[in-house]
Amino acid sequence: MPGVTSYLNIIGTRLRNWNFNFCKRFLVILTSSSVYIALNGCLKTFFSFSLYGTPISYPLILATFLVIYSVYGINKITDTEEDQLNAPERSNLISSHEKLFKYTAVSAYALAFIIGLLYGWQVLLVLLFPLLAGVVYSIQINPKIPRLKDIFAVKSLIVALSWTVGNTFLPIVDYDVNLMVMLLIFYLFFIKSFINTVLFDLMDVEGDEKTGTMTIPVVIGASHTIKLLLVLNSTLLILIYASMVYGLFQIFIIPLIFCIIYGYFYIIYFSRNKNRLNMDILVDGEWILVVFISLLTMRM
Repeated sequence: MPGVTSYLNIIGTRLRNWNFNFCKRFLVILTSSSVYIALNGCLKTFFSFSLYGTPISYPLILATFLVIYSVYGINKITDTEEDQLNAPERSNLISSHEKLFKYTAVSAYALAFIIGLLYGWQVLLVLLFPLLAGVVYSIQINPKIPRLKDIFAVKSLIVALSWTVGNTFLPIVDYDVNLMVMLLIFYLFFIKSFINTVLFDLMDVEGDEKTGTMTIPVVIGASHTIKLLLVLNSTLLILIYASMVYGLFQIFIIPLIFCIIYGYFYIIYFSRNKNRLNMDILVDGEWILVVFISLLTMRM
C-alpha cells in the first residue's frame, strides 16, 4: 500500500527530526547554563585528587562545581551582547531566562562560600580566587592605566590561572606533597586550560575584534594561534617523561597519554570546523573522558 508506506515514511522522518532537534536543544541548554562545563571542572579536580593520591573530598568537588557554574554563569549574563555575534543560541537562551541564571549563579557561589568556611581559610581563599581574579581583570583603577582585560593575552592567562589554582591546590589542603608532583600537576592543568581558552577565543574572533578585546587569535591570527597551541600541547609530554623516569603518575600514564592525543585532535579539528556547540561538547567534555579512562585503569 503505497499511501500507507508514504505516510509512515513521513511520520518516521518527522520523528527523527524531532529527536534531533530535541537532543540539540538539550545540549544547547546544558552547555549554555554552564552545568556541562562545571561538571567537567569538578571532574578535573577529581582527577587531581587521583594524581596526588590524597583522599577524595566530595564536598570540595561539589564546591568546585558550584564555583565554576557561578563564575561562568555570571560571565555569560554580562556577555550576552557580545555572544549575539559569537553564540546567538546561547545569548538568546540566557537573555530569556536572565533572572533564573542570575539567582542560581549567586546561590551557587554562596553555597560554595559556606563549604569553604567549613573547611578553613585556605580552602575559602582558593574558592574565592576565580571571583577575585575576575574583578581584578575587569576593573580599571586609574584611567591612565589600561584594564588587564585590554592587555594582550591577559584574558587567556587569567582564565587558565583561575581554573588551575582550584584544580591544583584543593586536593592538597592539609597535606604535604612532593614539590615536583605539585608543579607538574599545576603545569598540566594550566596548559590544558590555556589551550582551551585560546581555542574558544579562536571561535570568538569576530566579537572580540568588535569589542576591542586583545585575545591571542585577534593579534597573531588563526594560523599562528593553532601552531602555538600544538606546541604547548606537545610540552605536556614532560609528564610522560616524568612518569617513565621518576616513577610518577604511573597508574595514570594511559589517561595522560589520552589527554595529550585528545588535545591534538580537537586543536586540529577546530582549526577547520567552526561549530560552537561541537566545541562546547568536545573541548569542555574532555575531563569526563579522562576520568572515565582513569577509573578503568585503576580497576585493571
